[in-house]
Amino acid sequence: MEDLVESILDYIRSDYTDYAIMINGEWGSGKTYFWNHKIRPKIETMQLNGKKYTPIYMSLYGISNLEEISKKIFIETTQLMDKNLKRFMDTNGVTSIPEYAKTGLDMANFFGVTQNGDRIDYKEFFSTDDKVLCFDDLERANVDVIDILGYINNFVEHDHIKTIIICNEKELSTKLKNSNLEMKTFIATYLLDKENKLNINTDKPMVERIQDTIEYVFDKANDYERIKEKLIGETFEYAPEFNYIINGLLMRYEKYPELIRFLRDNTRLIISTFHKSGTRNLRILKHSLTNFKKIFDMVNKYYPNTNNRVLQTMLIFTIAISFEIKAGKITKDKFVNINNNEEYKAILVSSRVFMDNRQFYIKEFDNNYYYNFKAEYRFFKFIEIYVRTRIFDMRVFKENMEVIINTVDTDKLPAYKRLLTEEYWK
Repeated sequence: MEDLVESILDYIRSDYTDYAIMINGEWGSGKTYFWNHKIRPKIETMQLNGKKYTPIYMSLYGISNLEEISKKIFIETTQLMDKNLKRFMDTNGVTSIPEYAKTGLDMANFFGVTQNGDRIDYKEFFSTDDKVLCFDDLERANVDVIDILGYINNFVEHDHIKTIIICNEKELSTKLKNSNLEMKTFIATYLLDKENKLNINTDKPMVERIQDTIEYVFDKANDYERIKEKLIGETFEYAPEFNYIINGLLMRYEKYPELIRFLRDNTRLIISTFHKSGTRNLRILKHSLTNFKKIFDMVNKYYPNTNNRVLQTMLIFTIAISFEIKAGKITKDKFVNINNNEEYKAILVSSRVFMDNRQFYIKEFDNNYYYNFKAEYRFFKFIEIYVRTRIFDMRVFKENMEVIINTVDTDKLPAYKRLLTEEYWK
């Protein structure tokens, strides 16, 4: 990771550049976190030939026209020029302006409510060699990507401003192909019909012929590649150090002594479950840990003597089901008809003994997340409801916990239930 940081800083240090660089990575993998905690602080402390650099960050998420980008740049730069604002930030140790505060400052300047009586410093406006522009969420803008890259190219090619673009190229590619798909399909079908190629006998399926025509007529991907080749000098693949970032996520729970102790003790379990999800989406992991805080608090409040193994299983299940639902792997209804742990286990037994493939997904879910983890109680209906609906159902919670208290000690289980546990089948 430090090599990646240094490579990006080498670009900033270069005397002359007429290209931008791109940081490419999956959604939720921590690219913005990487910018805020690794790159931006380094740029702000850099000094080259007596010159300090000023990073200007803009998210393109939801931007609907190029004028909005211009406004964002103006807002960021004028705030950075405001001497009173700089003095306040330095005095109070504030390193970045909250979005809410930016809105207030913009409106204050608009209505003339400002204590800074200085005129605009045009020298600051014309100074470009000490600025570093960062455009994030390129694939989430509501403007044609080609237009945005052309707009950014003005800063890079003509003003030689150091520019970093953060995006998910995989999603960008999908967006380019799927934009206005209905219109493209209609025109492609019309063209095939005009060329008498719609109803001819051929080995190629109709869907494939239409898709080929769409790509031929509306080849935005090639346009993107052309302008990218012109604009982007280097593309860096962001592969995060998950262990480091996950430890950073846990720090937010430092003010909850019991919870942070439990999470720290089970960090390896969190990392293992995260890897088993098959995604790199740290945003979902962050949400799942927030969900688990609620679950942990409720269990400690109403059932303070709960077995540690049960809490560990709850942690695994909360993270696992969060990823399965929120990463789009399954529909939210996949677990709806499973009402309790007994039904969950019955499905697993029937899928193995009777080779019932109708519940193949449940078997795979269990094999994946609970591999080498022995637990009698592995399905928590109240957690499933909470993750799926965001409603904490107290009745189901207490029903689940009463069953757990009475059955977590396997010596109390009837012999036939012990025989049918999953460990026997393994």
